Amino acid sequence: MKHLFPFALLLGLVASPVAAAQDIFDNPDNAPYLGARLSLDITCPTDLKTGDFKIDLYNPGAGFEAGIIYNIPLWKNLYFEPGLNLFYSTMKGSITTMDEYVPMETHYSARRFGFRVPLRAGYRFDFDFGSISVFTGPRLGIPLVGRSHYTIDKESDSSNLYGDGASFHRLDIGWQFGAGFSYGNWIFEISGTAGMLDMYKGPSSMHDNGVDLTFGYNF
Repeated sequence: MKHLFPFALLLGLVASPVAAAQDIFDNPDNAPYLGARLSLDITCPTDLKTGDFKIDLYNPGAGFEAGIIYNIPLWKNLYFEPGLNLFYSTMKGSITTMDEYVPMETHYSARRFGFRVPLRAGYRFDFDFGSISVFTGPRLGIPLVGRSHYTIDKESDSSNLYGDGASFHRLDIGWQFGAGFSYGNWIFEISGTAGMLDMYKGPSSMHDNGVDLTFGYNF
């Protein structure tokens, strides 16, 4: 029996890193779960482009996003994570024009409220201190309400962003990519979204990009 002890000890030393590596890439405790998410949403629209001419129409603006996700394990630590979020986003800008040789400053902003549906696939790496994940996938945007507000020479007015005669298309699709870190049930993510559809009507074009800083809790 005493000759078997060194062999058993060696086998344990070899098997331990293998088991740890298997947990990193293939955690046997994987199970579906529901999570809540709250994000700082930073909208970064591209320039308004007409042919070779570009205008920096809107500057970045801050908003928020809140909702739920459902994480579904697929294979090893690969997962699919659909979600449903409410969002509120803003953009703003200004332009100076000449009225009979007198400069006139126009300030304007756009505010939108609606739903977003992210459909992300990702891979999680599980460690003793927590988990690191990378993910990507499409995100469907469905604004319900959108208003454009502007002030010209101290006079203010507003109009609809969507509908007949308005400037913006209602439906938007972006491609999202990012990374996250989870500790216990808590999670922090940073992600970017590249707009895939032209959001501006007519001959001009503009895409809706963005960055999200997300905190969440997994149940």
